[in-house]
Amino acid sequence: MEVSAGVGNRQVFADAEIQQLKKLAELYIQAKGLILYSEEIDPESRSNLQVIKELRDANDHLMRVIAARFADNLPSGVNDTQSYCFRNLDKAIGHVYRAAFDALDGTILSLREKVAKILDAYPQEVIRDVIPEYWKIRVSLDELTNRIAANRATKDVGADIFSTLEQYVRDTELIKKFYSQLLNAVPSLDECQTRRAKEAEREHNHHFWIHVRAGVLYSVIVGLSVAAGNYALDNFWPKKIVEAQQPPAQNQHEPDAGSRIAPAPSSKNTKEKLKAP
Repeated sequence: MEVSAGVGNRQVFADAEIQQLKKLAELYIQAKGLILYSEEIDPESRSNLQVIKELRDANDHLMRVIAARFADNLPSGVNDTQSYCFRNLDKAIGHVYRAAFDALDGTILSLREKVAKILDAYPQEVIRDVIPEYWKIRVSLDELTNRIAANRATKDVGADIFSTLEQYVRDTELIKKFYSQLLNAVPSLDECQTRRAKEAEREHNHHFWIHVRAGVLYSVIVGLSVAAGNYALDNFWPKKIVEAQQPPAQNQHEPDAGSRIAPAPSSKNTKEKLKAP
């Protein structure tokens, strides 16, 4: 938003002061938008006390300039009004910059908490199915975190403060974009998680009934084996034990010892008996 200086103001403020006032007004409008979004995105919609302090200090320096330019007498200890006003306007700009940076810090912190809360609610498999580019985004977010830390370390007011703030805003916009993408993907994430849960339940039930059938089959096999063993013990083993304990049966064709006929003496034995005296 462009801010034009009024003609009447040129009679009160120096040209350098008018340029500073223009810069201060444009910066404040930008910072105000960042501050409002930071309060909106905060989980508890809280205002950042540090931001409020910076804005209060900026307003204090601005009021000093107005008082110096419109008062009849110069402030105590001020000899050069233009130098005094220029210095206070410069400090006012610095405080508004710091307010903008603090608002961005709060925004990034809130966005990271919200992103983590969404991601923690779903398994990584679900996130990967719904957001295939998640890991690429994750790497970019890690790089972004390191860059934001570098921006935060160099956010002191200086010659390149405006470019630093613009880079900080662009980095914050990337996180806002990813957060918006996650919000839009929540219905798909819920659907995917429900589908995976049902598939897991079916798989669990499938394995469960496989184990049940295997257990039943094992029980049947064991039962049949035990029944067969009992049948064998009842019908075969006692008979074999009794047969093993009985003496072997005599052959019906073999005469017993009392009825056996002595064999006839051989002729050789008879001759020897006759020769004997």
